[in-house]
Amino acid sequence: MLVHRMQRPHVLGIDEGPFVKGQREPVPLIAALCEGADLLEGVARNAFPVDGDGATEFLAGWLRGLRMRASLQAVALGGITLAGLALVDVRALAEALALPVLVVTRRPPDNARLREALDAAGLSERFAIAERSPAAFDTGDGVWLAHAGVTREDALALLRASRGKAKLPEALRIAHLVATALVRGESHGRA
Repeated sequence: MLVHRMQRPHVLGIDEGPFVKGQREPVPLIAALCEGADLLEGVARNAFPVDGDGATEFLAGWLRGLRMRASLQAVALGGITLAGLALVDVRALAEALALPVLVVTRRPPDNARLREALDAAGLSERFAIAERSPAAFDTGDGVWLAHAGVTREDALALLRASRGKAKLPEALRIAHLVATALVRGESHGRA
């Protein structure tokens, strides 16, 4: 059980920068590592094609190669989609990294809307990844949480120990701010 180590967990938040549907340039990705809710320890960047294939394998390979990998205790994502309609298999990522993976969102997942978007883009086969995704639950404090590689109790403890100013893990909030600033010149929006 991880709960006893959750006072100041090392959580890596990953978010992509804003992009335009169909753009040719890859979308910037930012990974921010925080210890607890108040100490930024590292930042990494990469890029992924809009609606690209193989997001899970890409993330696993990128994260395994980071110098900060040894200190990671969990990974936090802001959803199962990446750079548009690239889908992350949360369970496979947790297994590949041997780490808990949290998916933290402000709204419940909308699989019907995701299926429509995938169908419209000719990517229907990717919906199987969404169907394999762990079910999200309402944490009761303004966010929805899905998790893999960790018990529900420990996932909640990780989430709560990694929050600072916002309802999201601080590492995810910082990754969002940096990714937005990288694309637009400054951060903005709800983070």
